[in-house]
This record gives sequence, C-alpha cells and structure tokens, in this order.
Amino acid sequence: MKLQKLMGMALGLLAALPGAVWAQAGKPVDVNFTLDFIALGRHAPWYVALAKGYYKEEGLNVTVTPTKGTADAINSLVSGLAQLSFVDVPSLVASGAAGSGIKIVAVNYQKPPYCVFSLNPGANVTKPQDMVGLELGSSTASFVPRIHQAFMKMHGLDGSTLKVVNIDGSARVAMLAARKVQSIDLFVMSEPGIKRAVKDGEAKCFLLGDNGLDIYSNSIGVRADYLQKNPEVVRGFVRAALRGWKDALSNPEEAARLQVQYVKALDPALIVDELKIVRRLAVVPDTEKDGYGTMTREKMRRTVDFINANVEVTGKRLSADDILQEGFLPRDAIRP
Repeated sequence: MKLQKLMGMALGLLAALPGAVWAQAGKPVDVNFTLDFIALGRHAPWYVALAKGYYKEEGLNVTVTPTKGTADAINSLVSGLAQLSFVDVPSLVASGAAGSGIKIVAVNYQKPPYCVFSLNPGANVTKPQDMVGLELGSSTASFVPRIHQAFMKMHGLDGSTLKVVNIDGSARVAMLAARKVQSIDLFVMSEPGIKRAVKDGEAKCFLLGDNGLDIYSNSIGVRADYLQKNPEVVRGFVRAALRGWKDALSNPEEAARLQVQYVKALDPALIVDELKIVRRLAVVPDTEKDGYGTMTREKMRRTVDFINANVEVTGKRLSADDILQEGFLPRDAIRP
C-alpha cells in the first residue's frame, strides 16, 4: 500500500510539471512543423534549432515538413497534419473562416517581404510614384497585387493604374531578365537569384516594408485547441525555434552548413544570401528591444485591418483578437 501510495504521489507530481519537462521525463513529444513552402535558405533557422538539439532540450521530437505554399501550411494546421506551422498573417486573415481556429504565438517577419523587382536601366522602381502605370508580372489569382494597389492608395496614388500581368511564378524571373515585362512581384528573398539571372542591368528590389507598409508577415501559428491542451509544448517549441533564429541570423555561414545536412540540394552561398535578407525583415527596433518573435496588439490590429479592407475575404472576417495569442514568448527575451 505504501509503495502504491508513493507511486501515485510521484505520478501526480510529474503530471503537474510543465509539458516539456514531462516529455523529458518520458517519451519526447512528436511535433510536426510545416514550412510555408519548399525548404529554402530563408528557412535555415528552423533547421539550425534542429541541428543544435534545441527542440530536443525542450523534450520535443520535431519534424520540419515542406509544403506547396502558405495555403497548404494553413490547411496542415486545420486538418491536424501539423501541430505548428510557419504562417503568413496576411494570408491567414485572407483565408477568413478557414483560418478561424488558428492562433499566432510569435512573429518572425516583422516586415512584410512584398517586393517589386525592376531593372536599371528600365522601369527602375525606387519610389511609390514609379508604380503608377507600371506593368507588374504577378498572379491575378493571388491577393498580393491587391496589396500593391492598396500600398499605392496609402501614398495617395491610383492603384487601378497598376497593370497586373498574369505570369506563372516559375517564369517571372526569366520574363524580367529578358525584359518582356517591366517588373515582377516576388518576395525580397528572391533577390540573390534574380541578380544572378539579370545579365544586362541591375535588378532592383522596391521593398514595401521599407516604404511605409508596417504590417506583420510570417509567424508561428498553432491550432487553438492544440494550444489549449499543450501550452508547455508550444512554449518549448517557440523558445527552441527563436534560439535557432538568433544563431542563424548571427552566423549565416554556420547556418548554411547545418541546413545542407538536411536539405542537400541547397547552395550554401544562396542560403547565406537569403539569411542576410531575412535579417532585414526580422531584426527591427522592436526585436532589438523585446526579442525575436515579439508582437503587439496594435500592430496586429493594423495588419488585420489592412488585409480586411483591401483583400476579398470569404465568409467570416477575422479580427486581431481572433488570431493573436500572447504569453508564449520566452520569459527571457532572445534578442539579436
């Protein structure tokens, strides 16, 4: 009886411990984390945390899984195929009712990566006024052109003058390099590849996030019911992941060496170049002050309101209160 009583007390004590500690006392918790696309250099921080054992220290057995895009990443959460995901906040808001059960617990891209690439000599877009009447190679099925048009409106310009040309993502760089289109719409992380492709001029990136578009982008998302049942698992994942972000952005060469152990097809030099660009999105005064992952209700509200006002949303419109979940960042901030 005494032995049974002692065992019962021990189990009770373990059950009261945080989820990560409980995992370390027994079997590690399996976590599937999905990316927002195929694994590229911009994703090195997640692999750095994996290679250095940061997830394992939290009692987590993490699998990093590529996807076909942001919609796929969101669906992986909704369906339960993934426990956490690298979710773009504007895309989450644009998904409307489909994303209503997802919470954002940390913001990685403090600036949005939307970029207008042009050539010099050529359209040479360097200011908002240069977008008036501009031919932009993008996708008419995407909401991103609406972002560009809303950005123009912010600056008192007529967004309807932007001439959106439907060009498949895989063909855009070649079309720009061949000067068959004045400009293209891609994320800023594409800059190294575009510069390599252009032989007769200088590829220029006009980054909306450096010119007044102050909204959040890619973040760590989790389904609300999983978060409620596994708060310490989520805290442990966020803590480990942000350590990976700190290391990768502080030492991109090391990060490249570590990532190619998992994604062998990647060019280490391109990984380094992408990470230097990602640093521009992630290291801002807010993260220097409050650490990686930081987010404020005011900026989240601004992000959500901007998308709701400028992008067609199906069904329920999400609010900042619907998606923002505070309290899961490390107690000791992980600063750049």
